Amino acid sequence: MSDKEPIRLLILEESQNRAEELIVLLRTAGRATRAHQIESEADFLEKIGDQQWDLVLAAPEAAGYTAGELLEAIRASDKDIPVILLADNRDPTSITEGLKLGAVDVALDDDDERLVLIIERELKNLNSRRQRRRAEVELRETERRNSLLLDSSTTAIAYVHEGMHIYTNRTYVDLFGYEDADEYAGIPIIDLISPQDQEKFKSFLKSYDEKEVSEEEFSCVDSEGSTILTTLSMTRATYDGETCTQVIFKPLVDDSRLEDRIKEISSQDLLTGLFNRQYFVEQMDYAVDNANQGKQTSIVFYIMIDHFPRIRSEAGISNADLVLGDLASMIRQIVPDEHLMARFGDDVFTVLISNGDKQQAEALAEEIRQKVEGHMSEVSGKSYQVTVSIGVSVIAENTSTVEEAISRAHQAADSLEDGNAVSFYEPAKINVGEDGKSVSADAIKDLITHALKTNTFKLQFQPIVSLHGEDEEQFEVLLRLPDAEGNILRPAQFLQQAEDAGLLEKIDRWVVIQSVKQLTAQRESGGKGRLFINVSHKSIGNEEFLPWLSVALKAARLPSDAIIFQIHENDATSYIKQAAKFTKGLQELHFKSSINHFGCSLNPFNLLKHLTPDFVKLDGSFATEIESSKEKQKELIEIVQALQATGVLTGISGVENPAILPTLFMTGINYIQGNYISEPLDDPDYDFSSEDL
Repeated sequence: MSDKEPIRLLILEESQNRAEELIVLLRTAGRATRAHQIESEADFLEKIGDQQWDLVLAAPEAAGYTAGELLEAIRASDKDIPVILLADNRDPTSITEGLKLGAVDVALDDDDERLVLIIERELKNLNSRRQRRRAEVELRETERRNSLLLDSSTTAIAYVHEGMHIYTNRTYVDLFGYEDADEYAGIPIIDLISPQDQEKFKSFLKSYDEKEVSEEEFSCVDSEGSTILTTLSMTRATYDGETCTQVIFKPLVDDSRLEDRIKEISSQDLLTGLFNRQYFVEQMDYAVDNANQGKQTSIVFYIMIDHFPRIRSEAGISNADLVLGDLASMIRQIVPDEHLMARFGDDVFTVLISNGDKQQAEALAEEIRQKVEGHMSEVSGKSYQVTVSIGVSVIAENTSTVEEAISRAHQAADSLEDGNAVSFYEPAKINVGEDGKSVSADAIKDLITHALKTNTFKLQFQPIVSLHGEDEEQFEVLLRLPDAEGNILRPAQFLQQAEDAGLLEKIDRWVVIQSVKQLTAQRESGGKGRLFINVSHKSIGNEEFLPWLSVALKAARLPSDAIIFQIHENDATSYIKQAAKFTKGLQELHFKSSINHFGCSLNPFNLLKHLTPDFVKLDGSFATEIESSKEKQKELIEIVQALQATGVLTGISGVENPAILPTLFMTGINYIQGNYISEPLDDPDYDFSSEDL
């Protein structure tokens, strides 16, 4: 928005004369306006739904509508519209109160000169945010095109960092006969070269270091040991912001099998005939980009079938699939053709509404709910009736990622405990500090983003003590988020917002890097510390995370047993395939793993059939329960014995009372942790040898 463009201005002001004065004030300052005086709450909601606005000037109250309600409505709509409050007095405390409400600033009564300066500043800030969003959209589009070109290329292309694969395209995967790209995460590129050519390959790498581009013929081996004659070329490149090497293999002979194995990825779900999850996410990408640029607001439905596992159990898998297909067909007939519907998960449908009309969307969602409730699916001579929970969220300017948009709709659907209802996403609020100050989810996300940029997250270290006399120096790394007022937020207060904003992986990497720095310093000063570092489900499911870990820890020159990577039981249960692959990958890199908060799922020992952790740490609730219950004491002993029979080391968190120590000792548990042992410390510095339990 240039200085010559008119400002699209909304004014909440009782007096029309004062509203006109504000417009004249801006015109005198050289700013033309396209202004509208808000007549009511409904009028305001209609206006911000219709078009993009640049600024709101708001009195404390007008037209039966308060500035606080107006700000809340903007937050709920996820619009980027700066609000400047117009105080009705010259009391400086009005500024503080207005900022607490969420205004960008407050102009005191009749201080028009300052008001113009505030407006100019906020318009420049708004323009910067819009330019940044446009740049991010263009960057994402460029990355998508590059990714598409790489993925669809018939040339075998990979990116390699320190000899390990960090990306392989489909052709590369097929060339060497592996099932999928994930298998390459643990395969060094030298393993693809036949033994007789490996010395030649090493010489080739040395010569490559002195050149920009290098090419040579090599004999390679595929997954079955067959020989492939290829030309290998290597070029310096970057991938995902990291310096690496682009590797291209070109077979010297025509291999018709390769062409047969290159298949176009279908956009359709075979069971229901709807679009599949991948295609839906791709289209959501464009919707988010359009919303970020202020072009078009969209709406997403997250439709969960209530109690579907019970139907599958009663009807059997085949019949349950028929019910699912019948339901998909029925809903598809309700949803207008201009909207996109997909099968997003096992028992979840999603709909992308191509406009941002909340009333129409709510009416459509309610129509779907009612017709599903009244519908009977006839399968194998039996009738099945189901209901759905529908979560709805708006994709607007401040919706930063597809993940955030879908997560919001999912949260809305998940909030319907009794099911069979429609729910719009409402921004959550978090209470922080001793006075219980309420903070919006968006404010928490801004705080997280700021903490990552300015390195102001805080780590604390809680000792994990051996119950049987070993003097191992072990700590769990705990993440804390300070706010501007010095309040400390715990992970439960901000991790959901971090996930909505797509920042979990960045936080994990920040924690690893900072933990490694602290541990290196501790060991250089004579310590023997080991750290338990928690990683989120986003990182364990990212194939690039393990290679990155390997590089990060090699650079720190720490032994592989210095860090234990810890997975929450909920994440391991929900993402069991990814968790199993992650723990296996850790083993191959000689790192150790742990499951944290163990024992709270329906069948926790099922995890150990798929995962091979070195440690299992029981949830702190067990430490609380055994204080007053003999049955819980017996249950804990049985759990510990069963765990230790599998060969894992056991621990328990939440130890607050010394009275339970004899019981814990009797269970044979290896390690204990809790505030009775030590409060979390700012540094990994604790005298383990003097512990008197």
